[in-house]
Amino acid sequence: MSTTGPEGSTALITGASYGIGADIARALAARGHHLILVARSAEPLDRLAAALEAEFGISARPLAADLSTEAGMDAAAARAGDADILVNNAGAGLGLSFERTAWEEERRMLALNVVAPSRLVHAALPGMLRRGRGRILNVSSVAATAPVWQGTTYGASKAYALALTESLAHTRRIRTSPVALTALVLGHTVSEFHERAGIAPSPPSLTLASPYVAERAVRAILRRRPPVVCVPSVRYKLLAGLLRHLPRRVVALPLLADDFTVTSYEAPRPPYGAGEPRTGGRESAGSDGQDGVLPAEAHGQRERQL
Repeated sequence: MSTTGPEGSTALITGASYGIGADIARALAARGHHLILVARSAEPLDRLAAALEAEFGISARPLAADLSTEAGMDAAAARAGDADILVNNAGAGLGLSFERTAWEEERRMLALNVVAPSRLVHAALPGMLRRGRGRILNVSSVAATAPVWQGTTYGASKAYALALTESLAHTRRIRTSPVALTALVLGHTVSEFHERAGIAPSPPSLTLASPYVAERAVRAILRRRPPVVCVPSVRYKLLAGLLRHLPRRVVALPLLADDFTVTSYEAPRPPYGAGEPRTGGRESAGSDGQDGVLPAEAHGQRERQL
């Protein structure tokens, strides 16, 4: 399926059902790339794959896999070895501070945000180096520049994605090859699932549209010399630089005022209000692309997507 040119190559995208993942898939399909679409929910993947094949005449293969599990990682890793482009977009955030979160929820989030991207990079990179071509995009967050900000491990996990990208990208074997790694550092990015999940919008000055972010990311990785870090907004470049250099005690000030929820999940499968009662937790949505449920205790917290 892969070819030597950019058009006709194969891209594997995780968290591809909704939001940025789906928009990156569309941007790559529009350029002639074949797709392997990975997410936990099969139905939206099937719909997206069929739509992209019909519109752009490319091959789009859906792969339903829960990347917080070993079996899901195995399934995706088996396909990543032949990919010319890898987009590690799937991720999750939790609604409670670290000490109040059940360990199983922490384990699942860290598996999804840290272990799965590492596993897929490890699976894809040798083949890319051997073939002499390849691009890897790891989706990070402005939260990576200030991991104390949320009082959760979300920021720390996104800092790992940024550090992994920089660590590998600056090695001699990568710098002297046609293979490149890029970290996409996101700010608050709005897509169709925010309305479904009932997430309150951020101020317009801090909001980016998902198709815009996806297009900027795809343009960045398809350059002859892709950047190691892509921040698709001047204001977020300034914010990320400021947060990285401010004293940690200053960055942590929001924690003194109020808890807030960081959400980064795939859109809920059936939107509430369509005959399905709310019980227990409530489903959330965000940019990265895995289904998730926030604990019921988090309902009163302020929500923010970073």
